[in-house]
Amino acid sequence: MEPELRHLRAFVAVAEHRSFTRAAQDLYVAQQALSQQVKALEEILGVQLLARSSRRVDLTLAGSAYLADCKRLLAASTRATRHVRAVAAGEAGRLRLAYSLSAAYETLPELTDRLTRQHPGLKLETREIFAGDACRALRDDRCDIALVPATSQPKGLTRRAVRREPLRVAVCDGHPLAGARTVSLGRLRGETFQLWPRDMSPGYYDAVLDACQGAGFEPVLDGTASGTNAWAGIAAGRGINLVVASLARQLPRDITLVPLTPPGPSLTIEAVWRTDHRHPATTHLLDVCTDLYEAEDRPTTG
Repeated sequence: MEPELRHLRAFVAVAEHRSFTRAAQDLYVAQQALSQQVKALEEILGVQLLARSSRRVDLTLAGSAYLADCKRLLAASTRATRHVRAVAAGEAGRLRLAYSLSAAYETLPELTDRLTRQHPGLKLETREIFAGDACRALRDDRCDIALVPATSQPKGLTRRAVRREPLRVAVCDGHPLAGARTVSLGRLRGETFQLWPRDMSPGYYDAVLDACQGAGFEPVLDGTASGTNAWAGIAAGRGINLVVASLARQLPRDITLVPLTPPGPSLTIEAVWRTDHRHPATTHLLDVCTDLYEAEDRPTTG
């Protein structure tokens, strides 16, 4: 039989107060019950921990050695209790966040900065994925939540829009539109779009097609575009594309972003997670998203 934490707490209280009466008052228990717990502890250990007299209670040599260990055990128990409660509340532990390129250069850095400042005990692990792989990553438990362009999701996944990012026209530096202050979507009719395949990012692909169709034309697609060679095609003057405005921070060489004439199209970025496996920190992440982008929409005052 091993001692229980209640036995250790009783012993530590008596040892520190050198009195059963004061220890019982401190623990809000009956003195007789406290005495029984300490006696039970000594019987379990087979060691006398306290030397009792009519005037006071003293520690034996064994009791002094045991007191230090008991304090460490109780402190560890308290830390473990606090930690498990913090994890259950989403204030501590690990949150695995996957993100696609559309969220990489603005949404993710600002989001992670705010989240870690507001919840310093929470460890955020991030990894970049193709948006088309988000569903599989969630189902295979390779991430807890994903930030991807909005699209329909299969049953078992929950999604919530967290922000909208304006789209810009990506052209090579020598393109006739490169020096324009703004360009209307209609001006892009007849241009070849270097749009990577839908299975890489269905939400982004659909947003570009919807924007063009809304302007009254079907985009001409370069069927060879995929990943980095789409950027190479734009830089070489073989076509253009619509991309999120935040990519201006990490544009490949020889490419310029031109704003679209307002009101231009935008790309909605969503947080997606498994309905049956919602991480406790998901609420904190969504709250930070709301605070961050409501602040962006709030008008400034001079």
